[in-house]
Amino acid sequence: MELKQITEYIIKKALHKGADEVDVVISSSTRSNIDVRLGEIEKLTQSSPKGLGIRVIKNQKTAITSTSDFRTETIDDLINRTVEMAGVTGADEFAGLPEKGNMGLANAKLNSFDPAIAKITTDKKIALIKKLEKIGMEYDKRITNSDGSSWSDSVSTWIIANSKGFYGEQKFSRCSLSLSLMAEENDVKQTDYWYSGKRFFNQLEDLDSIGVTAAKRTVRKLGAIKPNTQNVPVVFDPQVGSDFLSKIANVILGSAIYRKQSFLLDKLNEQVAVSEMNLVDDGLMLDGLGSRLFDDEGLPSRVNNVIVNGVLKSYLLDTYTAKKLKMKSTGSASRGLSSNPSPATTNFYMKKGKYSPEEIIGSVKDGLYLTNVHWTGVNDITGDYSRGAEGIWIKDGKLTHPVQEFTVASNILDMMKNITMIGNDLEFLRGTDAPTFKIKEMTISGK
Repeated sequence: MELKQITEYIIKKALHKGADEVDVVISSSTRSNIDVRLGEIEKLTQSSPKGLGIRVIKNQKTAITSTSDFRTETIDDLINRTVEMAGVTGADEFAGLPEKGNMGLANAKLNSFDPAIAKITTDKKIALIKKLEKIGMEYDKRITNSDGSSWSDSVSTWIIANSKGFYGEQKFSRCSLSLSLMAEENDVKQTDYWYSGKRFFNQLEDLDSIGVTAAKRTVRKLGAIKPNTQNVPVVFDPQVGSDFLSKIANVILGSAIYRKQSFLLDKLNEQVAVSEMNLVDDGLMLDGLGSRLFDDEGLPSRVNNVIVNGVLKSYLLDTYTAKKLKMKSTGSASRGLSSNPSPATTNFYMKKGKYSPEEIIGSVKDGLYLTNVHWTGVNDITGDYSRGAEGIWIKDGKLTHPVQEFTVASNILDMMKNITMIGNDLEFLRGTDAPTFKIKEMTISGK
């Protein structure tokens, strides 16, 4: 059977067996991963995984099963077991598919699939990452070793169908290049990396840019010292800014809200940040890494303005969390083959501001340019933020010397209300992205 026929077969048979509602998800993909270190291939894998998941709802009881075996006898057995399981699980009044009238595809054009990726030969992929590693290694004589360069790609089909008549199918592609290097000076070693990941092969950063950026990020850490304990302005570089946004993303999800595990609980329509701060979750970005025409329940994907001029305007909800919170889904459902849908971000970002990174750094007389953070150190309920960190010290508006072995601490709500400058250097690299920005003051705990 074709994939669409498989979904129709499962839905029809599950309803016949006594299910009230059914949905089916199917994933089929081809993937490759190659690692090279010091010019030699360390790993080369190619795979073509596929699988399907069945969700049955019966008397508000839910069961989910999955398989990678698409034979008819296996699917028949899975349908029977799923319907039986749904008869004995606990009932949940909020269980169920979305309303039929709410489902459909977004009226948008997305660039989510690049057929050229499947045509790139293994030899070309290997040549690319060997050249990438060579560029990085030759940048500076203090770069003495490599943790490897890597290529990865995937081409996939994602299908969702349900008993209310929805059927959606979308093809996705993705490819990435990365390089990790080691530099040494005075018997002290430092490592860092850089990467580029896109939907389209021709949108990747060029090899020189990736290799030189990885090298610069590595050697700039040499000679790092431990800073004094103090309260100073902190400039977040885009990578650490994106990590900061990911902590906010965790607590705007409906699952965090109804469990009361969010420092943004009960703050809808309140001023939670400076008026210059705007956060958006855009599922319809033309070639965004998280873009899609429909969410994982069959609702049209959309643009959700989460924080507008510092005011919290929306949580991100799927059908279940929307029902629990007496709200409406924001088309934010995400799921795997063997899991219930739950809300998640798509392309989540902070809108760019008006200042260049140089202007932001130049505004700091004595402070920190934060380039890396370690371990979790964030309390989702209180917003307390404490991270092991690395960076470069700013003196009289200039980057001076690297610093490490310290923590940077504050509270996320305080941080959002004390952002004083937002950069104009927003780039969409990760799926969660921020420009450079400055926070008025944070606590540095060093020596």
